[in-house]
Amino acid sequence: MRTMTKEQALRHQRHAHHLDEKLPRAQRLEAVSACGIVNSPPGSWELAMAVRVAELERSDLRQDLIETKCLMQTWSLRGAPTIFPLAEAGTFLSALAAQPEEVPIYAQPLSYTAQALGADRNVLLEALRRACAVLEHNRIVSKARLDHVLAEAMKPYLPDPIRERADAPSLVAEKQTLLEAAVSYLLRQCALEGRVMMGERQGNQPSFTSPAAELGQALDLQAQPSRIVEKFLHCYGPATVQDFARWSGCGLPQAKRLWALTEEERVEIEVEGQRGWMLEADLDLLVSLPPEESKIQLLGPHDPFLDLPQRSWILPDKAAQKKVWRTVGSPGVLLKDTRIVGFWNARVQREKAAVQVTLWESLNEAEHSCIHREMARLQEFLGRTLETCRFLE
Repeated sequence: MRTMTKEQALRHQRHAHHLDEKLPRAQRLEAVSACGIVNSPPGSWELAMAVRVAELERSDLRQDLIETKCLMQTWSLRGAPTIFPLAEAGTFLSALAAQPEEVPIYAQPLSYTAQALGADRNVLLEALRRACAVLEHNRIVSKARLDHVLAEAMKPYLPDPIRERADAPSLVAEKQTLLEAAVSYLLRQCALEGRVMMGERQGNQPSFTSPAAELGQALDLQAQPSRIVEKFLHCYGPATVQDFARWSGCGLPQAKRLWALTEEERVEIEVEGQRGWMLEADLDLLVSLPPEESKIQLLGPHDPFLDLPQRSWILPDKAAQKKVWRTVGSPGVLLKDTRIVGFWNARVQREKAAVQVTLWESLNEAEHSCIHREMARLQEFLGRTLETCRFLE
């Protein structure tokens, strides 16, 4: 078994995420391709791109996602809205689609709703697949409206006893029916099968359609399923199959099936007593990486780098971890080399941002100035003015 230091592992992870050196603007799709970018909350992918690509304009992102459509957005990793290159739809979609005996991503809580409906999961899923045909000719605005339209379209494909219970109140949300709840849980599998995707937002609401309607052709979903595991290991290794299951949202049986496909490509690594796996090809790359200069770096909320399994490597303090990795409302962070030394929040009114930076370590005047300049740049990228940048230590 090979060994490496924590610093070596983090050095490689930063390189894989394009955080050690920004990509040229013309190569910006490489930043998305690395491991996809979860876009939750909506718009968070923009900051992730801004810290990875030099001289990027916000209009570049609209062009790629809305105009030329070389990027697409739909439910993928962990059942969340994810942006990835259209050419890699097979990797980020069909590779993660559950097989019949596996529980689909995001569908683990469906069992209570299915029991209340008196329905088998596969019966509901097949009816939903057929109902998704309505998206071929309709663009639906808002997730609640999508659930309702698809639930109504499912009813002709369901047995009478299930239809009779379909409009009973949901067990999980107000103003939602049982069948609408079932749609919400199973839509992720339909997205992974290439039946639904997100179009351009309408005001503050998402819109939904079919890939064929949005792109003018069916998706090419052919891919080697091992590619999604390879992307994970390249960006987050050394890691375990359990880490891959958490990152992807797959149930453990599905994660183990995909993990096994990379057996010949990965090697076991020990880092300070912890064991995980890396791609063997990345070991040679690690040796060739030049040393990285010390610097302060800002990452936005929910940046893909923060999905690394080894949180304690970049933030050892457990209490501090709870302030960074929150279920809702996570802040942005400040990295000094490979350590999180603080976090930041922005309050925006009338396109003016008031930013508060909380530091866990004292920084010198030059570092404060660096943070202020970078924060002003990021806010300008988002179309805002940095009104204030207040430091708390």
